[in-house]
Amino acid sequence: MIRLSVQFGVNVLTVRNLNAYDHIISNGPNIQCVRWKRKPIWLPPAKSKLFRVPKRKVIPTEESIELKRLHNNYRTYMKSLMTYFIETEKERELCFDKLVVEKNAQKDFEICSQINDKWNKKVAMMREKRLTQEREDRRKEILEKVQAKKERDSKMLEKIDEEIRKAKEEAKTFITPENVDKAIVNALENITEHNVAIDLKGNFYKTKSKVESSNKL
Repeated sequence: MIRLSVQFGVNVLTVRNLNAYDHIISNGPNIQCVRWKRKPIWLPPAKSKLFRVPKRKVIPTEESIELKRLHNNYRTYMKSLMTYFIETEKERELCFDKLVVEKNAQKDFEICSQINDKWNKKVAMMREKRLTQEREDRRKEILEKVQAKKERDSKMLEKIDEEIRKAKEEAKTFITPENVDKAIVNALENITEHNVAIDLKGNFYKTKSKVESSNKL
């Protein structure tokens, strides 16, 4: 760490005489250093110059007037700047006043509430439109399913009617107790030969049955 005596160009004894050594250490960044020509301003004059009366400098009139004008301008600027700082501080204190803070909070809440209400209305309109479209799509889907079911039922009824019709037609050839004798006589008279051959062109060739062979013998 660099010693303060090296930083500020003064000896340690001078700093200790001012009783500000610890203060300088704690507030080092806030200190403004001034480089004096010969020695610090707080030291007394030398003994050889103790009773010397310095000659007062004579300033020309034009220069004096200009310096006075510049000094007045500087004081005006500084006064304006100080007034500005005071007004700014008053405004800041007014902004942080409890009543003002509550009033601003209430005003901000009302603005946010209005924005929220507008957003809720917009979202409600979008939701209602979406629900209406979904209900319409659902209604169309249900109608399509009902129509498809009707078509399936119609086809199934047609298929059932066709099967019933075929069953009725086949029922005419069923053997019942009433026509069993007739069916037996018909079976004995009309012997069906299943021993047939077929060629590649689809022609049938019947073979001699065992009955005919036995009759010839």
